[in-house]
Amino acid sequence: MGLCCAIFEMASCACTMGQCIMKNGQLSLKAANAIYLLILIVMTFVAFVLQEWGAPSFNFYLFNVGCEDVIDAAACKGENAVYRISIGLALWFLLVALGNACSSNIHTGMWGIKVVSLIAIVSGFFFIPIVGQDSYVQIARVISALFLVSQIVSFIDAAYHWNRLFIGESTTKLKLLLVICGLFVVAIVISLVLLYINYHHCTRQEVFTTITVVLVISSTMLQLNTETESSLLTSCIVSAYAVYLCWAAVSSDECNPGEQTKAQLTLACVVTSISLAWTCYSAGTKDWSGEEQLVVEEQLIEDEQLIEDEQEPKQSMVGFHMIMATGSVYMSMLLTNWGTVSGHKSDAQMWVSIISQWISIIVYVWTIVAPRICTSREF
Repeated sequence: MGLCCAIFEMASCACTMGQCIMKNGQLSLKAANAIYLLILIVMTFVAFVLQEWGAPSFNFYLFNVGCEDVIDAAACKGENAVYRISIGLALWFLLVALGNACSSNIHTGMWGIKVVSLIAIVSGFFFIPIVGQDSYVQIARVISALFLVSQIVSFIDAAYHWNRLFIGESTTKLKLLLVICGLFVVAIVISLVLLYINYHHCTRQEVFTTITVVLVISSTMLQLNTETESSLLTSCIVSAYAVYLCWAAVSSDECNPGEQTKAQLTLACVVTSISLAWTCYSAGTKDWSGEEQLVVEEQLIEDEQLIEDEQEPKQSMVGFHMIMATGSVYMSMLLTNWGTVSGHKSDAQMWVSIISQWISIIVYVWTIVAPRICTSREF
């Protein structure tokens, strides 16, 4: 009862705070995006807590299905809790996306119904036996690969946006840009050297690291020799992400001695949070329906809020909710080490990470060459 009271008190405080940023029953677009991100973060934290301290002590049949004949039954129950929260949250985002396809106001309003439905869906999955966890894990790995690729799309979008901040005649901005790029280059070189030093337990680890070096150098040289909006800053960010994916791949290789560390989970959560935060921010100015959104930069400062309020209800956020749904699935793979916590060994994370790296580089190269190939289109 104490836990229930605490939850309702927190919900009451959240509703009170929400009244300060709501207008006519609707949140602003960016405020709504922040709430969705907060929901994903909170549910991830709840899944982590249940996985480590709550679920292993659950002892009722519907929850224990599939954990009778495994190496570590407690870890299996923890996985089950994570899977249930992940599936419920992903389903909830898909339902919100479906509703948003009918009315854009659903994205910023109807919070009472959405919160109640979220609690009902996630809680309900705890009383449904999950049969075929292995099938879910296989599907989740594929969806997670798509999410990893969406991360690089988010980072590329952010890099182009940040690069525009340095465009101009100011030498101070140019010097700052060079310093930032220099720090990126130093970090990338040091990281690659450390990969060679620490991950040489089997041939494929050295092969993956060498491929990463070739991809980083090739994409950067292509960018430097192509007259497009792309910049060295963009290449640095993409290269850093490629090195991160290489590390995620080689560090999860079965030929490594010992177990994986919490540092991998922590770094993965940080990278994911940054990409989702940018997705939530950029979704406030991006038209997910595919139609070009008008941006009036010449308006006076006092008119900007009025313009924003007039434009917000016109956007469709279906794409945004699809990304959040895939992020919910990816969360379950992060917390369960790609479905191997209960004793099942797999190289899934290694292959998903390295293939995502290759796809990410292809996407970035396409953003460089597309303006020269498709000259009749705007990018």
